[in-house]
Amino acid sequence: MKMQKIDLESATNHMQQACKDFRGEGSPFFFLVGAGISHPPIPLASDILEQCRATAEKYDRKNPPLGKQPMEKYSHWFQLAYPQPIDRQKYLQDLIEKKAISAANLRLAHLMLKKKITNIVITTNFDDFLSRALTLFGERHIVCDHPNTVARIDPELKEIQIIHVHGTYWFYDCCNLQGEIEGRSLPLGHTTLTMAALLDRILSRHSPLVIGYSGWEGDVIMTALKRRLQNPLPYNLYWFCYRSDDIDSLPDWLKYHQQVFFVVPPEKEYSRQTVDELNKEEKSVKRLPEEAIREDVKSFSGKKDDNPTLPAQKVFDKIIQKFDLEAPELTIDPLGFYANYLSRCLLPESPEKGESDIYFISSVIDRLKKAKQEEKTYLQKQQQKERTINNKIEKLREAIRRSQYSEAIKQANLINKKELSPTQLRELLDAMWSVSNELNDNSDEELSSYDLTINIADTLSGEKILDPTLSEKIAKSLANKGLTLGALNRNDDAISAFDDVVRRFGDSKETAIQELVAKSLVNTGHNLGVLNRNVDAISAYDGVVRRFGNSKETAIQELVAKAKRKIMDLKSTII
Repeated sequence: MKMQKIDLESATNHMQQACKDFRGEGSPFFFLVGAGISHPPIPLASDILEQCRATAEKYDRKNPPLGKQPMEKYSHWFQLAYPQPIDRQKYLQDLIEKKAISAANLRLAHLMLKKKITNIVITTNFDDFLSRALTLFGERHIVCDHPNTVARIDPELKEIQIIHVHGTYWFYDCCNLQGEIEGRSLPLGHTTLTMAALLDRILSRHSPLVIGYSGWEGDVIMTALKRRLQNPLPYNLYWFCYRSDDIDSLPDWLKYHQQVFFVVPPEKEYSRQTVDELNKEEKSVKRLPEEAIREDVKSFSGKKDDNPTLPAQKVFDKIIQKFDLEAPELTIDPLGFYANYLSRCLLPESPEKGESDIYFISSVIDRLKKAKQEEKTYLQKQQQKERTINNKIEKLREAIRRSQYSEAIKQANLINKKELSPTQLRELLDAMWSVSNELNDNSDEELSSYDLTINIADTLSGEKILDPTLSEKIAKSLANKGLTLGALNRNDDAISAFDDVVRRFGDSKETAIQELVAKSLVNTGHNLGVLNRNVDAISAYDGVVRRFGNSKETAIQELVAKAKRKIMDLKSTII
């Protein structure tokens, strides 16, 4: 039976239609999220395993795990490192407490505010990032983090509900060992108030959108899914994969179910077969074919990984775009938001029936309202030109908040850079730098983001703004522009961009910039080779050797070695 694989655009399109056509109360879906949405503030299981192994070995506990499955290894080293439940809880608390909320959790909280997709989140995570994010946005919610609290959850309620199937880091009875995790999946004879029963209830009418979860077979979620998939689902299950090969570790009953759709990263654009490999295959050919020279040049910059990924934030970004969600009130009107929030939480609806305002909260609210009015008055007093600029900048911010990166580029192009203050230029530079890293799709907008970044950084440099990162941002933007142009077969334009890197930064003593110069020369050689200008390509590669042959930096020496191989390969093609 064929496995169902689709891309992110198709998956979100399916979800949008399902939510639009849903006729019942609530939503056809719920979010099922794992550790992937809380990384990088919190390390992944593989990193925790290594930390626990190191701790265990300090106490001379070195016996290897009996099993080979990831859960077995994780559980083995965790228990060896911290035999006592309270110590395991303290370890998790140290990992999680006081950490900044991850971007993916903020995006998920944003998605939950309007309840357009769902109001239910089931998670294997011990952290409280999502709860904190919802509180930050002023949204009340219900939390279930133990079998004894499952009665709090009603899938038909409209309130936002978060279910921590393995507990939270606050309590030592959270489940983090294999036996504990598997125990949560078992029914209990004396009660139906179990995590397993709760999941069965939710799965009976709703299908999961799985994000950042690796699928440990034997835990309460996978056992519940296995039970549910024995019968048809009213709505398809969408499993978002960080890497395509993540599917390999999943069980066949899940992989080949015809209602389980795996949302995978886009395929690589080019074959990464090297010139040396092609030479071995085609020794009889005197002249290297164009395909032999054509490599995925973007691998040099690290901009595109050999293994494409689909991070949780990107998934949430796409869903926010697809459902066209407005930005959270906190970010639109912070003073008004906090004034309203304090009023809701602390002031009685009827003053004569309430208690005395012993902390004078009403005066705090008045100060916030006054500050809001002063802000409004200040903005009204600004010149029309400044108001227009601020409006355009705010539209730019709003577009980025809503993950509408192409719209952000459009708004940035409408702004007259000469009218901006250094502070505004800095904000615009940071915005374009962020957008250029997010787009990464070889689009006109991506190219425009590089041009904007270069232009703004040049302007700041001209105004003698002391910022050591400006040169590196310019060099990286030029290099990435060249890589993108090369990927679009605009090889002459790509060569021009790489030449700019060498011309402007060829004499730099900074290691990071020297590496960019070396990469640009290598990529110049590649693009010249694509154009069959092999003599010029040899000259470009020779430039790497001449400039950096004596460098002691490992990354640069690898580029020098590559350039030498290219010179030899190309010389063999010249008769």
